[in-house]
Amino acid sequence: MYLVPDLVEDILLGLPLKSILKFKTVSKQWKSILESRMFAERRMNVQKKLKIMAARDRNRFRPLFEGDEEVDMLYLNCNVASRPSLSCDGLVCIPIPGWINVLNPSTGEFLRFSSGRDPRLINDFECVDSKFDVFPGFWTMGFGRDNVNGSYKIVRMLFDRHFENRYCQILDVNIGEWRKQRQPPYFVGYREKSACVNGSIYWSQALIRCKLLAFDLYSEEFRDVPTPPRSEICERSCQIVNLEDRLVLAVTYTTSLHWNVKIWSMDAHDGTRSITYSIRLFSKDMNSSIMNHFQLWFWTRPPAVSKRGNLFFHDNEKRLYKYYTKTDEVRILERDICVISPFIENLLPLLRPDSVTKIRTYGIQFLDHAPSSRISNFLKRLENQNNLLTTAAAAVALATLVYFIH
Repeated sequence: MYLVPDLVEDILLGLPLKSILKFKTVSKQWKSILESRMFAERRMNVQKKLKIMAARDRNRFRPLFEGDEEVDMLYLNCNVASRPSLSCDGLVCIPIPGWINVLNPSTGEFLRFSSGRDPRLINDFECVDSKFDVFPGFWTMGFGRDNVNGSYKIVRMLFDRHFENRYCQILDVNIGEWRKQRQPPYFVGYREKSACVNGSIYWSQALIRCKLLAFDLYSEEFRDVPTPPRSEICERSCQIVNLEDRLVLAVTYTTSLHWNVKIWSMDAHDGTRSITYSIRLFSKDMNSSIMNHFQLWFWTRPPAVSKRGNLFFHDNEKRLYKYYTKTDEVRILERDICVISPFIENLLPLLRPDSVTKIRTYGIQFLDHAPSSRISNFLKRLENQNNLLTTAAAAVALATLVYFIH
């Protein structure tokens, strides 16, 4: 019996992730549909509830998240998940000494690339580095997708302690080999994360030059990006972020009594920028005295916005917040949590270069909302209760299709 591919695709589109992964084994036709870029992009657009991916703090047995009506928390079940990481399109890049790991939490695929021996640099600022996401070897790193050919690339830059001897390499995940790249035009700090937006990786340099540096993953060229006014970012803690496919800069600073954050939205092409959020976080006495004294040591990042326009953000004190735009209220949702990124289902398989090992050794854990049970199950209830009838109907239809195939 011939099955119209469009019908199969529409039915599969409404199923939970766990069911989709199982149906990949039904037939070559279904596997081809489920691993196509078109299906993957459609699937990303039907995600009904915001999900944030995080890792448990190594010193905590379980998180204290008690649920929120606008977000689900998913926890990456991987022994390196709490390390500093980068993300793009639902993939997670986690560098460790000697290796760089690329994970797809949706499919459980895991690629590992050799990064060689890390350089030995003298670290005079260990107490400062502990407050930031610092990668092994003090590399300044980026991870993102080339929008032209669709390949994912890893970029790393190295500067000596005098901000000289600039060095840059790039690795295409589909090829698996490092290539030497043209030197970056100036120093970019290793303590600030990068972000990939629309095929380019961005780094902020607000301490010395008050600049934003971009690297186009297709042309593999560097360029400068217009920034907010210098008075708004210089000598302040700045973090570059991809927020809903927009380039934003989270600027954290203090006034006489409070910590505050401004979220600047920027267009990297026409140079326009505007303040999208201006938030009073909390009084200074809620932060440690050392953070209040050294203001550049405290930072915030916004990973996601809810459908109601409320902003979720986290800080380097491992706290997750929710900002209610209508009431101008900030609430702490969780403490001692390592926020990674928004969870985006990416069903495209990772292409494995011949020289790279591909394994499946981890997954996602979902924490029930009910605080009384606190049961963590592998990929449990990724869809909310409103989808049960749709899921059941789709499952019956698919079961019927499987019967006719066999």
